[in-house]
Amino acid sequence: MCTRRMDMDLSEFSAHYGQLSDDELLCLWADRSTLVPDASMALDSEIQRRGLKKQDAARIKQRLDALAAREKKGPLAKQVAEAKYERSMQHFVGWEEPEFYSRYGSRDIRRMFASIRHRYRIWKAFRDHTGHWSIFSIWFYFVSWLAVIGFTAYAFAWAQKHELESRWILFTVIGVFLVLLGVRELGARLVRKLDWKRYGR
Repeated sequence: MCTRRMDMDLSEFSAHYGQLSDDELLCLWADRSTLVPDASMALDSEIQRRGLKKQDAARIKQRLDALAAREKKGPLAKQVAEAKYERSMQHFVGWEEPEFYSRYGSRDIRRMFASIRHRYRIWKAFRDHTGHWSIFSIWFYFVSWLAVIGFTAYAFAWAQKHELESRWILFTVIGVFLVLLGVRELGARLVRKLDWKRYGR
C-alpha cells in the first residue's frame, strides 16, 4: 500500500521519500495526480536520483494493492478454506450437505448470521435442483431447535428443583444439551434423506 503525506514542504517531502523503498516510490508515482506540487517534485527528483523506471510504476502499484487486499482478507489458509466452501456450495447436489465454514470465530455474532445464511443456501440449492422446498428439513430445523432449547431449560429447572450442587446443575444442563444436539444431527440427516427421496431427481 502506498504511503502518502500532504502536510510537508519540499525539503520535508525529499527527506521523507528518501526513506521509502523503491517499490513504495513507484507506487506513489502511479498515483502522482493525487499529490500536491511540492510532493510531486520531490518524488520525481528521488526517482531520478535512484534511476528507477517510471514505466514500472503501474505494475508495481497493482502488485502492492493486490497484496494489501489479500492481507485484508486474512491468512491464506482461511482464503483457501472459504474458496473451497463456496465451490462446494455451488456444486452441491444430494442429501449430503457441504460442511459449514465461517471466517468468523465461535464468539463472533456474525458467525450466527453466516450459519443462518448457510442453512438458507442449502434449502435454496434443494429448490433449484428439484423445484420444491425441502419442507421436512425446514420444518425439522425450527422444531428441533425449539425442542433442544425447551428440554435444556427443563433440565436446568429440574436440577434446581432437586437442589443439586451448582457444578452438577451445570453438568446436567451441558450433558442434556450435547445429547440433544447429537440426536438433532442424526434426525436432520434422516429428514434430508426423506426430502431427497420424495423430491430428488
